[in-house]
Amino acid sequence: MKNEITIENEIIKGAPAVPLWKTWGLRLFFAGLVFVIGRWQLIYILEGPSDWTPWRGVGHSFLFALAILSIGGMFRPLALLPIMIFEIVWKVVWLLAVALPLWMAGEQIPGVVSIQGSIIGSCLIATVIPWKYVWWRYFKQPLEPWRRKKQKAAE
Repeated sequence: MKNEITIENEIIKGAPAVPLWKTWGLRLFFAGLVFVIGRWQLIYILEGPSDWTPWRGVGHSFLFALAILSIGGMFRPLALLPIMIFEIVWKVVWLLAVALPLWMAGEQIPGVVSIQGSIIGSCLIATVIPWKYVWWRYFKQPLEPWRRKKQKAAE
């Protein structure tokens, strides 16, 4: 239990212990999103959309928003785990839907995202995500109600 953390509040009672190195690993990746991706995207945004297509503008705006949200992940890594899971998912989708078909066709792959960086980064992020905690938090817990319970009429 020495190198593990437990969250003490009524929402997360019974949560599996998360190794401290995983929370620090998550903080490191969140910091990378903030200071590396955020810096690049801020530069692109401040330079202005001179030659952007609308979808390129969406991409820069999206990545900058992701970097801004990641500030919270530096302080509350378990609370913002969905950002890291999303980071893995979008890179895997991009690799399978965009990069792989272009590579198989022998065409040039756009330089927006480094393929090697995406693969290595996604694998490294996947190693620090506490998957038992993810399963417990997002799949084992009761669902939030879809609607309010009807109150009995006062007699």
